[in-house]
Amino acid sequence: MVLLVAAGGWAAWNYFKASSIPKEPDYKTVVPKDKTVSELGGWKLISPPGKEPVFAYGDTIDGIPISVSQQPLPAGSQVAEIAQKFNATDKIDADGTTVYVGTSSKGPQSAIFTKNNLLVLIKSESKVSPVSWSNYVKTLK
Repeated sequence: MVLLVAAGGWAAWNYFKASSIPKEPDYKTVVPKDKTVSELGGWKLISPPGKEPVFAYGDTIDGIPISVSQQPLPAGSQVAEIAQKFNATDKIDADGTTVYVGTSSKGPQSAIFTKNNLLVLIKSESKVSPVSWSNYVKTLK
């Protein structure tokens, strides 16, 4: 009997723990204007347990796989300071949105910017041209 109660308590704890994990953002997000998140494979929670939720979806730029993560811009944060932590020091203009891009020695890149009060981080598997970065960011609505 004690074993049965303990097992029931464990199952209930796991249920409530799992049900409290968000399945999608509870904030307004941006996606390419001609696509839906469903078409992109859906949202994936990428933040560690106990931290503010950060969600991502996958897409491509010029056939290069990318991961687009976003979260509300943390209060008092400056995107330039965040970009510097990622060594994203190259600047690209996308119709008034400054995109900070960093390139690793092995080719992948990180692009960081704000849009609609979101902090957006895009990681590419290989190098993307500045024009393509700009064009992609412009499509995010």
